[in-house]
Amino acid sequence: MTTSLSSPQTRVTRNDGYGRSSRFYDVEDKRLPSVTTILQAVNKPALVNWAAKTEREMVITAAADLYEDLPLAAPRMKRMAYLSTLQGRLGTTKAHAKELQKAADIGSAAHAKIEWTLRRDMGQMVGPEPVLSEKALWAFMAWEDWRKAANLSVALVEQTVYSVQHGYAGTMDWTGEIDHEGQRLQVLGDWKTSKGIWPEMLLQNAAYVHALIEMGQATPPIAGCIVRLPKVETDPAFEVRIIPADTQRALLKVFLATLDLWKWLDAQ
Repeated sequence: MTTSLSSPQTRVTRNDGYGRSSRFYDVEDKRLPSVTTILQAVNKPALVNWAAKTEREMVITAAADLYEDLPLAAPRMKRMAYLSTLQGRLGTTKAHAKELQKAADIGSAAHAKIEWTLRRDMGQMVGPEPVLSEKALWAFMAWEDWRKAANLSVALVEQTVYSVQHGYAGTMDWTGEIDHEGQRLQVLGDWKTSKGIWPEMLLQNAAYVHALIEMGQATPPIAGCIVRLPKVETDPAFEVRIIPADTQRALLKVFLATLDLWKWLDAQ
């Protein structure tokens, strides 16, 4: 596998309204949607249920806190005044959005430290070493355990990949080689700090693998590797999912069908 790619392409973010956005890459005079933007077309019922549960819990807590804060000797607060005060305490940002941002901050910090470490070890220029919070540090320590167990050798880190043939782009986490079940595998990998390895993660990985091969930066077979890192001490240690090359090809078909769906939805 070669160890160099062209410089990252220009990334553009489009505001879609209602708190949503889409990301695009300008590649060879084309504006290509990002893989993560395309995968927004995939329904995520577990995420919807979690968002509703999180919002409900926040409202209940805020209502109970406001009740306890009201002075006992004061006249009873009118209904409209109570609702207005409660709304002010809740704010305009949804509870699930706040929690997602916290999780994103932890994941971004862990990713930054991993990238910094790998680039330093590859002899590349790096800036100041990232300082991690306790939860991000827990994820990074788990990554270090996996790295040693897998005998990780990295060729590329945080590189833009794209498929002109199919019309999409994205930024992969890494490619390299690992030990797995007595074999030395060539893989394209993703670091994840989610609570699980979700189906759309497999589609994302398959899209990146195809793009890397199309660009001439990898020779098949190349497997996928998803490494889920914990964020809290009660979470298990790292979790690894290897996606064989044959499975990758089947997953790519599903991703391309999702791309067609995304294009249809985007045109409405």
